[in-house]
Amino acid sequence: MTDRKVVVEEEIFDRQEAARYLKLGADKFDKLYRVCADYQGGKTVTYKKSKLLDRYDQVCESSREVSE
Repeated sequence: MTDRKVVVEEEIFDRQEAARYLKLGADKFDKLYRVCADYQGGKTVTYKKSKLLDRYDQVCESSREVSE
């Protein structure tokens, strides 16, 4: 894993904000990052930036292993 500065203030995104942050379309975002969702009861779903970045590292790591 890459070294990363500690996130002092946790940013929290809704689904659209998180997809835009990662520069992905909604379908691709759901496929890769749905596991990062925090369900707040009812229909409220949020995504923490730190969880998204950890998942991003996992996705990149697995794609590197496949390409080798």
